[in-house]
Amino acid sequence: MAEVFVNSLTPSAGIVETNLAGTIAANATTITGISTLNVGLGYMVDNQNFRGGTKVSGIGVGQVTVNSTSTNSATATTQSVNFLGPTTCYTSPGGTKSILIGGTFANITKSNVNIFVEVVSGSSRSNIAHEIPVPTGSSFVISDAGKTILLAADELRVYSDINNGIDVTLGILQGVN
Repeated sequence: MAEVFVNSLTPSAGIVETNLAGTIAANATTITGISTLNVGLGYMVDNQNFRGGTKVSGIGVGQVTVNSTSTNSATATTQSVNFLGPTTCYTSPGGTKSILIGGTFANITKSNVNIFVEVVSGSSRSNIAHEIPVPTGSSFVISDAGKTILLAADELRVYSDINNGIDVTLGILQGVN
């Protein structure tokens, strides 16, 4: 496959499910007392009692299990917990490599938005931007300071703490050997 520059455009990225009454025990991997409606495996947990990048690894009746232990030293009740769903903005084609040259993440809301950007390669995940504030009327730009190599089938996923809060434009060099 010949190398080719492509744009990947994703309008209105961001999926958020909010629960206002969660209970998080000290050093726990469960959040109880919540609705799990519309919460999916792999959703990111946005709450002060969990380390950044914590993901939902199991869903039960009125509770979720996460892949990281809570940081609180006592049980925390009536917790507001946001579950951020991933928006896959780019998948590198099979049998080839791609290079993320740069990207723009534009806030399209009337509120400040925090964004999270990760690369998923098989079962491995790595953040390339974490909890980046994007003020109203502004954007966040991944510049040419560093390139990210994407192997075949690697995905670039974006999370936003506001539903449909971000327009994503990525510049990709596709078909690299």
